[in-house]
Amino acid sequence: MTRQSKNATNAARARTITAMHKNGEKGPSKTNPQHTKRHGYRDNPDNLKRQAEAVKARAAMEKTSGKQILRNAGNASKDEAVVA
Repeated sequence: MTRQSKNATNAARARTITAMHKNGEKGPSKTNPQHTKRHGYRDNPDNLKRQAEAVKARAAMEKTSGKQILRNAGNASKDEAVVA
């Protein structure tokens, strides 16, 4: 039943766009968002802290190996007293 409803709405949408094109109109410029998805990787405080720690480690040591940066990057979620 869901597939039939989806096909019916898509067919109706296609008919209206086809009618618009036949009348010389361009059609809809863009689609409306269906939900409010946020960028979790940008807003997650743990991720931001890990990234900042990795950048700080890289800036502190000129010749830091990639393995060391990855080992230290996991310490962001731990307490500051435990890391030191």
